Amino acid sequence: MIVAVVQAVLLIAGTIALFVLQRGQDRTLAVTFLLFAATIVTNVDPLYRGLDPLLGGFNVVTVVSDCLMVAGTSTLLWGVAKAVGAARPWLRNAIVVSFAAVVIVVVVAFTVLDKPATTTTFMLDAGSHPAATVYSIAQTLYLGVALGATGFICVLRLREARTTTDLVGLWVLVLGGVLGVVRMVVVVVMDLAHVLGDLARMRSLALPYDVTTPGAVICVSTGMLLLVIGHRVSRRRRTRRVDAALRRLAPLHERIGADNAYPSTDDPATRLSRAIVEVNDGLRRSRASLTDAERAALAEAEAALDAA
Repeated sequence: MIVAVVQAVLLIAGTIALFVLQRGQDRTLAVTFLLFAATIVTNVDPLYRGLDPLLGGFNVVTVVSDCLMVAGTSTLLWGVAKAVGAARPWLRNAIVVSFAAVVIVVVVAFTVLDKPATTTTFMLDAGSHPAATVYSIAQTLYLGVALGATGFICVLRLREARTTTDLVGLWVLVLGGVLGVVRMVVVVVMDLAHVLGDLARMRSLALPYDVTTPGAVICVSTGMLLLVIGHRVSRRRRTRRVDAALRRLAPLHERIGADNAYPSTDDPATRLSRAIVEVNDGLRRSRASLTDAERAALAEAEAALDAA
């Protein structure tokens, strides 16, 4: 239970941090954190024992929690794909369809199995039922494949990391993906061993399960946080560079820049782009020559704009 409480605290703190850091931006990863947090919090033993009887006392909280984890893993894969520029319509469609299929299988399997009364060891108590095996393996395969795909996407984007924080975040997500795949194999073997009555084999895999499950959650959550922080750091650096370029270009713009009557804007990159255009327009009209310092200021402005 201590591990679950620690994970819950970290995920709740991370959820708050992401919603603050991603204010005004896409919040897919923040929603992922929220779903993971809800999953872990509802599995804290005292809270689970208090909630489940309110819903009938047949472990309905378990299926709700597991579906939230499946949803969180889906948004994780899509959010990471968007964060690293790998989002594609086919990937979104595949995630939606597979998520819906897994949820249907999980809910149907849970409905037909012989459910025990409220218990914090649901699969240990119900795992000998074939429907429970289907229930567990369906979501486990999906989680493992989705986490593995997330890690694979991150591997492909390692060279594009703009900051050290980005790079570390990608590597941590890769590790989370590896742990997720290992967990998938472990859980599937445990479930099959349980339903076949090979309890010794099932118990022998308890330690790998206890390590890979929280390990995957912590690595994935940490990686998401680092990606968001890395993007924020990168954006601040680009903004500072653009602001510096604007200040350095200002004297040249005042001396020679054309007035193209652009509408006002607070976006520094847009202002810099317009200033460059107006300077170049002024140069073409006046055919004036530039000093070395002015040419350097214009080149710096163009370089800052390319990096923005």
